[in-house]
Amino acid sequence: MGQNHGKGLVIMKISGAHPYFSNKSVNAIANDIKSLLKSGRLTDGPYLLDFEKAFAEYNGVKYAIAVNSGTAALDVSLRYFRLQGREVIVPTNTFISTPNAVIFAGGKPVFADMNPNTLCIDVEDVKRKITSKTAGVIAVHIAGLVCPQIHELKEFCTEKGLFLLEDSAHAHGAMLDNQKAGTFGDAGCFSFYPTKVITSCEGGMIITNNEKFAEEARCLRSCGQNEDRQMVMLGHNWRMSEPTAIIGKHQLKALDMFIEKRNQIARQYDEYLSYNSEIELFRFAPNLRHSYYKFPIKLDSRIDRLKVTALLKEDYGVETGQVYYPPCHLHPYYREVFGTKDGDYPNAERVLNHILCLPMHVKLSKENVKYVAESLVLSINAT
Repeated sequence: MGQNHGKGLVIMKISGAHPYFSNKSVNAIANDIKSLLKSGRLTDGPYLLDFEKAFAEYNGVKYAIAVNSGTAALDVSLRYFRLQGREVIVPTNTFISTPNAVIFAGGKPVFADMNPNTLCIDVEDVKRKITSKTAGVIAVHIAGLVCPQIHELKEFCTEKGLFLLEDSAHAHGAMLDNQKAGTFGDAGCFSFYPTKVITSCEGGMIITNNEKFAEEARCLRSCGQNEDRQMVMLGHNWRMSEPTAIIGKHQLKALDMFIEKRNQIARQYDEYLSYNSEIELFRFAPNLRHSYYKFPIKLDSRIDRLKVTALLKEDYGVETGQVYYPPCHLHPYYREVFGTKDGDYPNAERVLNHILCLPMHVKLSKENVKYVAESLVLSINAT
């Protein structure tokens, strides 16, 4: 496993994220790839249609539109809402792709603070940010948690005539009240990047029950061409390839198993860390099914997160992550272009610098989880 550490641990190398393919899945993917290569149809073929159909059925929606990244899913979806000169409220605690997509679609992102107990968007701050220019809101399901206030947010958006888009890049198969992430709003956007709960190497998916939305999304992803190859709007090449669809289709078959395994790992972290007063664990109501794309913890404010991160990596071989620091409004681009500054979103600024995400993926054993927990405590004690 590795050499003995001076403090008694046998050093392991633990990656923060890792895709998982069973031997059965590898063989099935290989067989489909062989058939695909022999057919010569490497894009816009039957495997894409199969993946879209299976993803729509899994989520209980009418339409699924595959694209080549989660960012593309956001970009295509936002263009449907004709954002020129309008604003979209976006949580500052998200990956930069979310507000960037608003800009690329012709709109202006307006940030909202986060709920410190969930890391998701603060609905009360959303309400404060509404103006006559507001077109809609993007809710981001952080770390695999469906935003617990999504019902309230949906009701508010409906009342105000705003669209609600779900950035579900972290939340494949996650649920609130037995309803899947991505199905609460007008559309849901997913990413299949290699670190995600399921992957297709690269790729993304949009789900919706809106037929017109789905038709336009299919057109936009193919350079604005309709089924007759007539260009009817300005689009881009956001298509997903057939090999990508094959991998995604087989990963989807294992999604529920992946989620159960990730929840098992989360329970093990809880067992090992719940009694440490310097670590705060996030607790969730039983009506939620977390997909645990990440396992975030909150360190005591006196602890230097960056020092703990470095010690875990350098002394113990443990990779960690975060969601997301700095928050979007503190990135240089947004400071310069939109004039955002320190102090604008106090919850995000106060909390996110103390959030550490522990390794979370299907390949982790109970021994690995225990090692990570022990390494974390030793690293905290050393700072």
